[in-house]
Amino acid sequence: MAPSSTTVTAFVRKLATTDLAFAPKPTAAILPILTAASLGHRQSWLRPSIEEALRDLPPKPPRIPPQPRNPLDDAVSYPRRLALGQLKEAFVKAAIMIGVPRSIRLLVEMQEFLDADDLGQPFVRQALEAPGCTVSDLGENGLAGLRTMYEYNLGDIFSNLDNTGLEDLRFVSQYVTYGVALTPCAASPHASSTDPFDADPRLLSVVTLSTLLPQRTEREILWHLRAALRRG
Repeated sequence: MAPSSTTVTAFVRKLATTDLAFAPKPTAAILPILTAASLGHRQSWLRPSIEEALRDLPPKPPRIPPQPRNPLDDAVSYPRRLALGQLKEAFVKAAIMIGVPRSIRLLVEMQEFLDADDLGQPFVRQALEAPGCTVSDLGENGLAGLRTMYEYNLGDIFSNLDNTGLEDLRFVSQYVTYGVALTPCAASPHASSTDPFDADPRLLSVVTLSTLLPQRTEREILWHLRAALRRG
């Protein structure tokens, strides 16, 4: 039986105020939504979780400020847009973990009940579409992102993949999973990053663990738990 919206709201509020009070603010909404989506139950969790995450934020300002390049610039002038930008980016990152179709449903359905101004129009990966961007740039993003997780173990892991005929897996992990999906701005200075997760790397662990735990992928869960500890 699917939980009622009242039950979901109470659960998310408890996460935000007690169990996850130490975590970055969007965590209390990201975690249940992505866990439910991983299990195919997003319908009951998406709207009440997001509405609870926005409950204590001020309404949109009378004059809408321009979309900033750095999403954190919205922290004071338009915190609702920042919060929703973080949620949207969580759903985009999750596509590599739970599948693009499920992420599409999350992103499309949130547009059905949220104000268009609050949602904004962030294009986090715009630089990756620029004419001067190369595959090597994606690789640099990937390496920078992977190092935040594996640190000094990364070289041995890549060597093992290359030596066991898993070069394609290594390539996809570096250039696609991290270079495009999870850490698209990792090789850029934080001040110029368009990724709303870059200011707090713990948010990336929220996304990965929320999607891996329901899938019971034991080895990957252990890797990402270690990364979460490293990120604080």
